[in-house]
Amino acid sequence: MTRTLSGEDYYILTETMSRYGGHFCKKLADAIRAADGGNKQKIIDAFPEIVKEYGPGSTFAHASGFAHV
Repeated sequence: MTRTLSGEDYYILTETMSRYGGHFCKKLADAIRAADGGNKQKIIDAFPEIVKEYGPGSTFAHASGFAHV
C-alpha cells in the first residue's frame, strides 16, 4: 500500500495528470476525482507510479507551479 494522500495532494496529482498525461492518464485523473476516499486509495494502490510521476514533488508538479509542495 502506498502512502495516503491529502486533499491537496490529490488536487496536485489530478491536475498534473490532466495537463501532462496521455488519454488513459487523463481518464484515470477523472476517476480519482469522482471516487470516494476508499476508492481513491484503491486507484493509487493499483497505479503507484502515477504518484511518483505526477504527484507532489514530481517534475510535472513543479512545472505546473506546485513547487511549494
